[in-house]
Amino acid sequence: MVRARAIPKRIAIVAAIAAAVLYAGLVVVRVLYPIGYADLVRASADVEGLDAATLCSLIRAESRFHPDAVSPRGAVGLMQIMPETGAWIAERMGLPGFDSRNLLDPETNLRFGAWYLRYLLDRFGKLDLALMAYHAGPTRVEGWLVSGEVPFSGTRAYVERVLHAISIYRTALRWPIVVRITPSIPL
Repeated sequence: MVRARAIPKRIAIVAAIAAAVLYAGLVVVRVLYPIGYADLVRASADVEGLDAATLCSLIRAESRFHPDAVSPRGAVGLMQIMPETGAWIAERMGLPGFDSRNLLDPETNLRFGAWYLRYLLDRFGKLDLALMAYHAGPTRVEGWLVSGEVPFSGTRAYVERVLHAISIYRTALRWPIVVRITPSIPL
């Protein structure tokens, strides 16, 4: 009789350990691939006809989801938009009264960044070229295409990093429960 009770207890212990290991693995993935502002990301992606996982991957590469990030060159916010580019985007979107401080607002930054990525995709026709242009600037990418030059090694690494993370973000966004039960810890 004692032995019969021990088996369910062992099964419960093994199940609890397995659940803890699985949860720890999910937390590690969320640390390496944070997701913040998921609803805003999805909304911005939907407006521009983009994949939300692509935006998440781009944000990870740009700011690791830190809305107040400012690069040494002056790029601002989640999607690291240069103030001059932000002013140009606002003008193209027909939004008067642009103030570069608005780029620190996650909703504005995501809206502008998604619009700009859509613009670059339409301009260059391929995601890898659009990502190169997002990182190095569209004029530089046009020059590389005309001259046949190889892009900067940093730009190549950036594009590879963004493309690699897209599938991970697709999986995470497909299972929203994972995003809800695990903390996002931007480094």
